[in-house]
Amino acid sequence: MPFLALEGIRVLDVSTDISGPYCAKMLADYGAEVIKVERPGSGDTSRQSGPFTDNIPHQEKSGLFLHLNRQKRGITLDITNTNGAELFRKLAAQSQVIIENGAPGDMESLGLGYQALSTDHTDLTMISITPFGQSGPYRDHQFTELTIFAMGGAMHREGLPDREPLRYGGEVAQYFTGTAASAATMTAIFQAAMTGQGEWIDISIQECMAGHPHQIGRRLPYIYGGETDPRKPPRLTAAGSREPYAVGTFRCNDGFVSFLPLGPRMWPNLTRMIERPDLQEVDRYQTTEGRADYREEIEKIFQEWFDRHSRAEIFEAGQSEGLPCAPIQTTGDALENEQFKSRDYFVDLAHPEAGVLTYPGLPFLYSDMPRSEPTPAPTLGQHNTEVYGDLLGLNEQDLAEFRVRGVV
Repeated sequence: MPFLALEGIRVLDVSTDISGPYCAKMLADYGAEVIKVERPGSGDTSRQSGPFTDNIPHQEKSGLFLHLNRQKRGITLDITNTNGAELFRKLAAQSQVIIENGAPGDMESLGLGYQALSTDHTDLTMISITPFGQSGPYRDHQFTELTIFAMGGAMHREGLPDREPLRYGGEVAQYFTGTAASAATMTAIFQAAMTGQGEWIDISIQECMAGHPHQIGRRLPYIYGGETDPRKPPRLTAAGSREPYAVGTFRCNDGFVSFLPLGPRMWPNLTRMIERPDLQEVDRYQTTEGRADYREEIEKIFQEWFDRHSRAEIFEAGQSEGLPCAPIQTTGDALENEQFKSRDYFVDLAHPEAGVLTYPGLPFLYSDMPRSEPTPAPTLGQHNTEVYGDLLGLNEQDLAEFRVRGVV
C-alpha cells in the first residue's frame, strides 16, 4: 500500500487560534502524526469561539476548533510548569516538527526555544508564527485581522470611494499564513531529510498578508510607476485593466452570478451570450473606451437578460461562449454541488460530543497516494494515556499524579 506523503513525521502543535493550528491541520491531512498540545482545563482559545453546535457554548462543540484540529491526537500539558516543560522536551526529542505561535521569546523563556531543543536534535524544525515577526519595532505588538490588514498596505483601497476603508471578511490573513507556514514546513522537512539539519522558521502574519498574491498584483502600479490605487466603485475596482461593464456580481432570477471577462476580445462572446449580437454593430460600443463610457447603459441591457434567466442557465450560456462566469452558491448549494460530490470532497465525521458534522476535504490530491482516514478533532486530553504511554512510558499512576499537580 502506498505511503501517505508525510507518514513518519511527528508534529507537536502547541499553537492556538487559527494560523498555527491550520498549518498543523494541513500537515495532518497528508499523513503527519500531529499531536495537539493544550493547556489543562481550558484548552486552546479557539474552543471558546463559535459557532457552537446546538448554539450552546461548549469547549467540545466549537465549530472553529473542530475544523482546525481534525486529524490530530490531543493531549493536555502545562509547558509553563517545570515538570510540564520537561515532558515537552522529551516529546520534542521524538518529533520532527514543532509549531508554536506564542509571543516572541515565550518559548525561550521556558527553556523550550529552538536553540535549546535542537542542541541534541539537529534535524528538528520549529515553526514560530507571530503577528509581526521575531524582530523589528513591532515584534511585541498584539494584532487582530483588522490591524494586520490595515498595516499591510492593502486596506486603504478596499471599500467605496466615499466611505471608510474596509478589510476582507473572515480571517484571511491567518488562514493564508497557515497555508504559507505549511509550505515552509514542507521545505524544512525536505532539507532535514537531505542534510540532517533542521531550521527555525520565523513567520510574520503581517508579511504573509503583504505578500498575498492579490496584494502584490494591486501594488505593482505604485512600485513601477508611482501610481496610487484609490478606492473605486466596485465594478471599476474589480475590472482593473478589463472592461468594467460586465465585471463583478449581477442579480438573476434565482440569486446572483459572478463575471470576470478578460478584456475586449470577449465583447463578441458577451453579446452572443445575451442573445444580442447586434450590439457589436452599435457605433458607440465599437471601442474599449466607448464601452467603458457607456458601461451603465450596457449593464442595463445585460441586467434585463439576467433577470430572465437562472444561475444554471447563465452558467451554461457563459461556458458555451468561453466566458469566466459562475453561479454564486449558498453554503447549502456548495454542499450539494455535483462537482464536489463527484470528487468526494466534503466528508462527514462523527464527534463524541458535537455529533455528525460535514467538513471540507483535501485541497489537493496525489495521483497514487491514498487519502488519510479522516478523524474528528480530539476532545480535551483525549489521547493523554495513549501518547504519554507510547512515547514516554508513563503509566496511569504517573498521569494521575501529574493531573493532581496540574501538569497534564
